[in-house]
Amino acid sequence: MKSISVKHSFLLVLSIFSLCSLFYFIPEFSVFNIKIKKINLLSDIEVDPIEKETKKIIPVVKEFVDTCPSDITCFEDYSKNKDALSKVFESLKEIHENKTKVRIAFFGDSYIEGDILTAEVRKKLQNRFGGGGVGFVPITSEVAGFRQTIIHKFTNFNSYNIINQSKSKIPFAAGGYCFYPLPGNILYYAGVKKSNRLKRFNNIRVFYETNKMLPVNFSANNQKSYFQTVPSNKLEAHTMRNIKTNAISFNFPATNDLKLFGISVEDSSGIVLDNFGMKSNSGINLNNIAEKKHREFDSLQDYKLVVLQYGLNAVGPTTTNLNWYINSMTRVVKRIKKYYPKASILMLSVSDRATRVNGKIQTMPTIPIMIEAQRKIAKNAQVAFWDMYAAIGGKNTIVNYVNSSPALANKDFTHLTFKGGEKVAEVFVKTFLYEYKKYYDKKNHTLKASSL
Repeated sequence: MKSISVKHSFLLVLSIFSLCSLFYFIPEFSVFNIKIKKINLLSDIEVDPIEKETKKIIPVVKEFVDTCPSDITCFEDYSKNKDALSKVFESLKEIHENKTKVRIAFFGDSYIEGDILTAEVRKKLQNRFGGGGVGFVPITSEVAGFRQTIIHKFTNFNSYNIINQSKSKIPFAAGGYCFYPLPGNILYYAGVKKSNRLKRFNNIRVFYETNKMLPVNFSANNQKSYFQTVPSNKLEAHTMRNIKTNAISFNFPATNDLKLFGISVEDSSGIVLDNFGMKSNSGINLNNIAEKKHREFDSLQDYKLVVLQYGLNAVGPTTTNLNWYINSMTRVVKRIKKYYPKASILMLSVSDRATRVNGKIQTMPTIPIMIEAQRKIAKNAQVAFWDMYAAIGGKNTIVNYVNSSPALANKDFTHLTFKGGEKVAEVFVKTFLYEYKKYYDKKNHTLKASSL
């Protein structure tokens, strides 16, 4: 009898196990809006397919210039001569010696949109090297009411960008924007009082393109005036020097013959940092700006550093194969190098992004795959790279940011708050200035050695 009971028990367990195993092949479904998930009895011992893919990644050998302190995540230099940042570093020295201007462009997605992160980077670099003003601001913006570094109001413009109208024949420029003035248009900018470097406009440049001479009316310091556009069929910039005003408004002639791009608020010397953050941009969309427009814009700006912050729109919870992104983005970065020949190029990795994994909010398991893909892009294009994810703390940093008081990240577990932007900017600028000092320490040492 005893052996029969054991036999029956075994058969019962086997039957239950077999029945439950069959449920694995039944897809998830809903009953009265209640989601029924598939049953997987081996989930605890199975190897996660994403983890499996992550282990397959052949890591790029990180290439630094000399050593790196333990408290800093240094820039990785994949340029042929290990001089990826020499153009911007040489230009920074010129600021003090010749009172020149150094322009920096941050191209990115919604992570920096609204001047998050870049506001504090700009502030710290201007405090160190001089300069003032918010830099480039588009004619209209979805985040105008959210941005804290300029007061920006507008009405009656048709607005286009490289995301929403990517296949159109619009002549995108200046970060991927183009605007057409409509009847009754008004454009207004004002400084913010909380910052001495932002409350007053010293010099303003207006970017446009037209084949006609047209009057542009503006009002500043309670005085009305105007300037005439230059007919040229290429990107132009009208400069208003020493205007010294806290606010300015524009009214443009309503015609499709006038294409507008934005303004720049800046000082005569020092750092000018432009934010070109655009939500939903994976970086590949920069290809929608024609080479001619890239070159025309750089001929007016003369950038010394272009920072590329992308990746969040190309990675998801199950994204494991990023070869398509590596190939496409490598072409983009190589083109940026070509179109902005006087600029150093610095790629940033994605920071951190969290999702629910096995019922717990934690870093998306595909983030390391994206970072390694971005490192390969930097190596393929031979530019500098910064592992922002590692620099700010690595795994689950974004979770800690959300739970901080005050919160350093939003509850989408992706985007920073302004406080979070300040924190990440502090890490970035600390690294940037360390690399700058290291560059000149090494250069001076080489000069001394050669003189001996």
